[in-house]
Amino acid sequence: MACDTDPRGCYDGPVDSSPTAAPETVVAEVVPPLVDEWRPLSPAAAAVRAIAGALSGVLVSIAVTAILLAALPLGMVLGLGLVLAATLTGAAAGAWLGRLRWKKTRWKLDAIGLHVRRGLLWHTDVLVPRSRVQHLDIERGPLERQFTLATLIVHTAGTDTHALRLSGLDEPDAVTLRDALIPDVARHVDAL
Repeated sequence: MACDTDPRGCYDGPVDSSPTAAPETVVAEVVPPLVDEWRPLSPAAAAVRAIAGALSGVLVSIAVTAILLAALPLGMVLGLGLVLAATLTGAAAGAWLGRLRWKKTRWKLDAIGLHVRRGLLWHTDVLVPRSRVQHLDIERGPLERQFTLATLIVHTAGTDTHALRLSGLDEPDAVTLRDALIPDVARHVDAL
């Protein structure tokens, strides 16, 4: 019999063609992303943080300009020029601060739990031990969906700040982190 006409190929050994024979399956182990290594947020998160910062900067500058215009008797042209200059300055400053916040945020997952470092002037280093994780959420806002980003929310037990929000993660990283932080059923009797 020719190899090209045999549906089983050119294999000459015994073949079990019974319908109950199951093919061997290889189970791949899910490995958490880069254990014990500090990782930055997604590069796409820089754009999201800049956009959000620019919008916040515009809102703050409009509020400050409205207070100034109410307190100072300026002409129409000078007032509009002040509003325009303050709006552009506020947008630029907000975008710059948003990008700086993105640059100063790092995370890592190790055997102990999830570590997050962030901060411009006040630096915070947060550790969420795996044993304290209650439940996990993944959130995707409209801007995050456009950039395929997600926010991982880790709810913890017995602390004043009961939830850690880590925004700016790539969607696959957020899902993998969530799956890696799920409590181990063998260690926790109350886990589902």
